[in-house]
Amino acid sequence: QRGARSGGSHHAAMRSRGPLLPTKRTARDDGRKRSWLPWALLFVVLSGAVYFIFLGTDHEIGTARVMRDAAERARLSRLQKRASAPIEPVVEMPKGVPDPGYVKSENGQTWQVKGGVKNVATMDESWVASPPQEPVTFAKVPDDIGFVNGIVKEIPPEFRMTPEEKAEYLRDKARMKEEDDEYRRAHAGDTPGVGVPRSDNEATRDVEAEPGKGYLHRPLKLPILDNDDASDNKMWSEEQCEVAAQEWVDRRERDYAARMAKGGKSDLLFFLHIPRTAGRSFHFCFLKLATPEPKRCDKSYDELRMDPHDPHCEMLATHDDYSLVERFDRQPKIVTMLRDPVARILSSYEFAVEVSVRSFGNDVQTNNKRRVSTREVWPWEHVVRHIDRDLRAYKKRVDEDGRKGSIANVYNNSVYTPLHEFIELPMANDDLHNGQFMQLMGLTSNASPETEPHAYKLRRCVRDAGRRWNEKTVDILFDYAKRRLREEVDVTVVHERLDDSLAYSSAALGMHMSGPSYVPNRPPPRHTATLKNRMSRWLDRNKKDESVAAVVGFVFNFDKLTGDQLEKLPWRQGYDRAMRAALAIATGVSPDDVAITPHQRDDWRANEMGFQIGIVRYPADYVTSYDPKVLAPDTLLERLREARRDETDAGFLVDGADGFDAYGSMNILAEGRAEESKDTPGTYDIDVDDFGTDPEFMPLGQRYRECERAQKRKYSRLKTKAFRSLHQHVEGEFEPFIKEDRKLIPQSLLDRIRDINHLDVRLHEFATELFEERMKESMEELEREKLPARLPI
Repeated sequence: QRGARSGGSHHAAMRSRGPLLPTKRTARDDGRKRSWLPWALLFVVLSGAVYFIFLGTDHEIGTARVMRDAAERARLSRLQKRASAPIEPVVEMPKGVPDPGYVKSENGQTWQVKGGVKNVATMDESWVASPPQEPVTFAKVPDDIGFVNGIVKEIPPEFRMTPEEKAEYLRDKARMKEEDDEYRRAHAGDTPGVGVPRSDNEATRDVEAEPGKGYLHRPLKLPILDNDDASDNKMWSEEQCEVAAQEWVDRRERDYAARMAKGGKSDLLFFLHIPRTAGRSFHFCFLKLATPEPKRCDKSYDELRMDPHDPHCEMLATHDDYSLVERFDRQPKIVTMLRDPVARILSSYEFAVEVSVRSFGNDVQTNNKRRVSTREVWPWEHVVRHIDRDLRAYKKRVDEDGRKGSIANVYNNSVYTPLHEFIELPMANDDLHNGQFMQLMGLTSNASPETEPHAYKLRRCVRDAGRRWNEKTVDILFDYAKRRLREEVDVTVVHERLDDSLAYSSAALGMHMSGPSYVPNRPPPRHTATLKNRMSRWLDRNKKDESVAAVVGFVFNFDKLTGDQLEKLPWRQGYDRAMRAALAIATGVSPDDVAITPHQRDDWRANEMGFQIGIVRYPADYVTSYDPKVLAPDTLLERLREARRDETDAGFLVDGADGFDAYGSMNILAEGRAEESKDTPGTYDIDVDDFGTDPEFMPLGQRYRECERAQKRKYSRLKTKAFRSLHQHVEGEFEPFIKEDRKLIPQSLLDRIRDINHLDVRLHEFATELFEERMKESMEELEREKLPARLPI
């Protein structure tokens, strides 16, 4: 009681005296309360910052919407738990869309809205509910977020992202788009067609601000490429194909802009060599001869050997597709040639058959490291070996029952794969059909998996053999192919107008037809000195009483004939007799006037590459034959010089004998001529070509025509040799793939080829139009590019 009273009087006294200094207890309580004040202020500041970052800026409206939707879903969930019956959200419908009922979206997919629950139409026209119910609200959002007729599309489970991942994705996409647009605006004046609408465009802002007028945003499209396992073979749906194609195009355009931002085009010239478009002549006889040898990149047709950082590598030609360009730091100058798709497929078939027939279905390997086997080069590695198997099967049947087949139609017979089967092969679909389009896009079966891991699936989207192609995906990729040809490829020419293509390329690349040509210049080789020495020694040892008109010598080897084989005496003796007989037939002299000697020291074991020296002595009474195939001294020397300079097969020397096909191509490495000295009888003046330098200037145009003729002669001989060996395995005679033979192909088969190659057909038409357009723009420059007339074969 005393305590109570004293306490009561104390409080009464306190109240009567008014505000005084606080007691220890009240001061302690007040201090504890004030200690939370800094934390409260910090919370307010951080909340404001978060609000500003995530909700207060225009470019993050998409993130704000995601967060608001998440909060709305949480609120509805709480209301449903409290209510006795579930509360269904109200689905708002935009103007002009019936509600409820069936609604067809922009891409043709049908949706059914019933009581706020979204149902998806399946392929068999049944309906499947898509859980759970989600409210739909409308707000101004970026183009990459939105609705199809007001219905949010269901995202497959494997492609769903958390709200945090989605927000990060949208921020990154907005940032990259802003950087890309800024770069494109900066370069729009220099590069036609790359300008983009500015964000301050009045018309654009009106459209975005008034969606009620009928402007609907595109459907929400989450990334496909980043979330897809490229190693599996699962086929994408049509919608996934469209999304993936657009993502791929966006990435490739950003990559191109990034390469161009590093100083524009580099000094490297890349010839995107599409097979069977006359690219061999265009490369070997034009681009290569117009480029000094030190600036030529290493041969890369079978495998990439060039170093993209090598400053001396300025001219590269390969069958690689555009994915190779994606590996360069800077954008190279690019040249490519296209051809009518039907003619290209027919030429591919004819070439594949010819390559297989050369060895009659045997998969041969070359020992010459300087040459590349066609069977190791894409796209022939698979289709040629398929024909190999058919030829071996035919030969086995003939060996077993002795009945030979006949070839009345070179495109349809029982000896090798007929054309109508060839075009339906899976390997033809992967490697040949629409090959021009795929090579330009970098999506071939030969594409680099590092830069194009999704090439296979994108190919399936546009040319799946089991169904009609996805037209929307085709349009997305084809529109980009046209932009790439116009903006990224510097020179686009067409096979059907080869001479005009050469003239235009000369003007566009600065490789003028009146300018210098650069023949293959090897370092001063040992072959020249060796040939001069060996010819001198042979003439000293084989003197004759009668005079000599001329002596021609040359260093040669065969692709498939090695030094190890030449070491074997019994075999070499037979080879020597056959070789001397063949050269005697080719030159019109006696076999006794022909010699085959070792390359060095009279020792056949002195080299691994099978180098040999051939010597032909023309007697004083030699009479030039009327037969053009018989080679007089001057003609022989000129043909040897052509074969060495152009690196072509010298098989014309052994065409008169059978069996030399098994040794492969015959290569000439040096040539020379000896004549009796007028000052000192009994001795000889030997003149060996020094091909370490090119003392004779020859304009590029003239050099091109000579090389073109040499290439045609070479392939004519190869074709004749190949089918000569086939004749002995079939009944009757036939002409291999001449122009008249194509008349035997049914029109329905040609239509089928054109239908399969729908992408190439459209691309070739556009390339032809582009070529015509650029030719008209360059008429003044083309007047100065005079190409000599073709030389007779």
